Amino acid sequence: MLKKFVKRDKGLTLVEILAVLVILGILAAIAVPSVLGHIEKTESDVCYVNSSELEKSYHQQLMLKGKDHSDIEFTSFLVEHDEYVCPVGGTYHYVDEEVECSEHGGVAHEEDEGDVPFL
Repeated sequence: MLKKFVKRDKGLTLVEILAVLVILGILAAIAVPSVLGHIEKTESDVCYVNSSELEKSYHQQLMLKGKDHSDIEFTSFLVEHDEYVCPVGGTYHYVDEEVECSEHGGVAHEEDEGDVPFL
């Protein structure tokens, strides 16, 4: 009679495995869009910083050489300073005295209010 009440621990049942998979699926459905949003924002931020640095360096070079802007001058400057690249493969153009990315356009950088990011 004692043998009837002894539980056999040979593994997990199918219901237990399905419950774990459902919970993992729900967590993935919540986490993946959040992570992808952070990746896109980070790429945009990197592009903004690169275009700002490129613009500052280009203006400094124009001042030091005493030249005015021309497309040829900007193209040769881009060849010399190829470390400033868009993380998604965009190309930089000089429009209205500003450097703009072909993928992100004139990236309007939003300042954080110092809030803790919501995940």
